[in-house]
Order: sequence, then C-alpha cells, then structure tokens
Amino acid sequence: MNTHPNHYPDSSHDEDASLEPTGEFVSALSDFRSAVNYVAERETAKPVAYNWLVPARQRYRNAQRRLILAWTCAALLCIGAVPLLHQTKPVATPPVVAQQNNPGDDTALLEQVDSAVSESVPSSLAPLATLDNWSSSTSSNEVTPESSLNKMEKKNVAR
Repeated sequence: MNTHPNHYPDSSHDEDASLEPTGEFVSALSDFRSAVNYVAERETAKPVAYNWLVPARQRYRNAQRRLILAWTCAALLCIGAVPLLHQTKPVATPPVVAQQNNPGDDTALLEQVDSAVSESVPSSLAPLATLDNWSSSTSSNEVTPESSLNKMEKKNVAR
C-alpha cells in the first residue's frame, strides 16, 4: 500500500485529491522540472579543471598571511612602547640640610612620652576603670551576676 507522508487513515479521498496540483500549474511545474534536469545534466557533462580551486586557496593563504603580519606588527609595537611608558623623569630632590638637635627639645619630648606611658589607665579606657571601681566598691555579701562576672574577669586578667 503506497501512502502519502501526510496521509492520515481517517482522512477522506477528496482531501488528498485537492492537494495535488491541477490545470496549468501541473504543466508549468513539469516544464520547470525538465529545465532543471537538462541544465544539471549539461553542467555535469563538462570536464572540470583540476586546478579550479587554486585561485581561491591562494586568496585564502594571502589573507591569512596578511592577518598574521598585522597581529605581529601590533604585538611588536606594543612591546616597543612598554619601555617608553615606563620612563620616569628624574625628580629634583632638595638638598638635605643637616638639622641641629636642641637638647631642650629632646628632654621636653621625652618627658611628654614618659608622662603618657606612666598613666595607670589610658584616657580611652578611663570609663572602664570607673566601672571596675564601682563593681569593687559593692559589698561582698551581695553576690550579683555582674559582680561575679567582674571578679572572674579580674582573675583572667591577673593571670
């Protein structure tokens, strides 16, 4: 049974007949088909030159060579420009003037550093020192969670 690829078993025979070309279209289609077949047979009968692809290959190779040459020149220019970009202009440095140290200035500075180092509590930690003093001034009979935490912290710090 020879069936059409779009043929469905439940379709009627009249629908298949309406898809086939009729009238003048059939003759025009057959003329076109015969013309295409004639041209194809005529062209395939001609001998083909063995070097028919040579000019195309030459153009392709020349284009590749030009592209490689262009990339090589660009890379060489970039490499050649690197030393020019890294050249630095010498900066004129002012002459170094020998400074004389005044013994009075040094002693004042040393006294200032000594007073800053000898502080028992730095100024930034002064509020914490006052909190610590408050917790130690509470009676030892009252055990609050805060005072017990402070006592444990003191033990850890003392170690």
